[in-house]
Formats: sequence, structure tokens, C-alpha cells
Amino acid sequence: MRMRNVMAAALTGLALIGLAGTATASASASTDLTWPPKDITPVHKTKAELQKQADGFSARQQQTYPRAFRGAQNVSPGNWGGEAEGVFDDMQYMGNTVSFTYNGQNVTTYTQVNAPGAHAWSPKEYCETTTCTRTVSDHRGGVTVFSKDERFGITSARNFRRNGEVVWVQSWTPGTEARLAALATDRAFTFTR
Repeated sequence: MRMRNVMAAALTGLALIGLAGTATASASASTDLTWPPKDITPVHKTKAELQKQADGFSARQQQTYPRAFRGAQNVSPGNWGGEAEGVFDDMQYMGNTVSFTYNGQNVTTYTQVNAPGAHAWSPKEYCETTTCTRTVSDHRGGVTVFSKDERFGITSARNFRRNGEVVWVQSWTPGTEARLAALATDRAFTFTR
């Protein structure tokens, strides 16, 4: 029984790494990433283009959440928006919540996708404002920074990308860091398509 649990954990870890693209743990990964990266290409989209992208993001969440959170059921993405629901012309970031059932409990995550240049803080500056627990290289020139906010019980994975995008996913459920990173590093969540 114990060997089965060890194998299941190992296979889950490999699956998460595969889902996350090329993210791997690295002790040498640094929060000293030059930010913002040089030669950022701004993204300007119409409301219709952004809504099409938001619909694609929601479809991707319905596809990836049951893999990242193995066996997740009733995956329900909320509407994408900024400070309020809905998208508008030239929006530079958008976020949504996803609710689902995982291991018998109700779980909610929040995802935010920032266009190139919209996230002003560098990884180092971000870690000066919160408790960062580790940094992971994504082998594409970017890093994923893990953080915890003990006051509110929030765990977060924030992927800083070489094109200037930052995608982050947070949860109020402990022990979900690897799953959040798998989602944050998913290149389907991007403003540049």
C-alpha cells in the first residue's frame, strides 16, 4: 500500500510538470529577473477579441483543472473581468474565479492574466511586499514565484514571463502550490495570441 502511494505521488508530480510545460524546481532560480523585460510588445485588443480570448481561457480551465487537481469535479469558471465582471476595449489584465470540488471539499481559485508590461513589480519587488517561499525556473527565461499570505490563508504561484506577461493563480486551500504552478505556467493563458 505504501509503495502504491509513493508511485501515485511520483506519477502525479510528473503529470503536473508535464501540464506546466517545462517548469521544474530549481534552487538557483532567482527573483533577480530584469523587469520589465526589454522590447515588450504592447497588446491592444478590442472588447470582442478579449471576450473570445476569455471564452478560450474558461474552456482551458474546464480542461486543465481536472488534470491539475486530479479528479476535480463540477469545475465552474466564473466570468472574466477586471475590477468588475466583463471585458472592455484595451483591457490590460483580466481575472476570474474557478469553483470546483476536490477531495470532497469545495475549492475556489483566482486566476489573473496580465498583458505584457501591465504588471509593474519585478519578482524581487513582489517578494519585498509578501512572503515568498521559493522560486522555480520555467526554462523559458522566466520564473514562477510561490508566496503565502498567512493572514488570509492565500497560497499563490506567479509566473513572470520573458515577454512581460505575468500570470498568477491563487487558492485558499493549503498544499496546492504545485497545482497552482501548473496552471500559472500554462502558455494557453496569454494576451499575445
